[in-house]
Amino acid sequence: MPLSKLEASVEINRPIADVIAFVDDNTNDPMWQSSVLESEKRTDGEPTVGTVYYIKEKFLGRVIEQEWEVIARNADGSSWSAKSTTGAFPMEATMKFEGDAEKTTIKRTLSIDVGRFFKVASPVVGHIAKRELDMDFANLKELLEAGA
Repeated sequence: MPLSKLEASVEINRPIADVIAFVDDNTNDPMWQSSVLESEKRTDGEPTVGTVYYIKEKFLGRVIEQEWEVIARNADGSSWSAKSTTGAFPMEATMKFEGDAEKTTIKRTLSIDVGRFFKVASPVVGHIAKRELDMDFANLKELLEAGA
């Protein structure tokens, strides 16, 4: 049973180039994404269409391991989409960055198909996932505005 798309946004008082660089570095993921236990880039080079990541995370008490592939990306990294290619349930994420030399707004959209994993509790799963997205952006804002 697919969930509606979940959306979150945040404004960060840092230049857009700094924010994109921090988010592009997957080794930072566990610092700002509360569910991420491990994040590994499996392909060489700068992030681009076809780049693959392995993510190990904990959600609702379950450890979930997935590979994600970048399926679209602007040359400057200001917009990208990725989808899970393995794991318990299909997911797709989009990030859009807008800003200038002083501040950046990030918008994230996440689509999750809970399928058999959380079928009975899908409204609860959606609520928890939305709360997690909001908390992750609060973490990101705090880290970047503190000079990370």
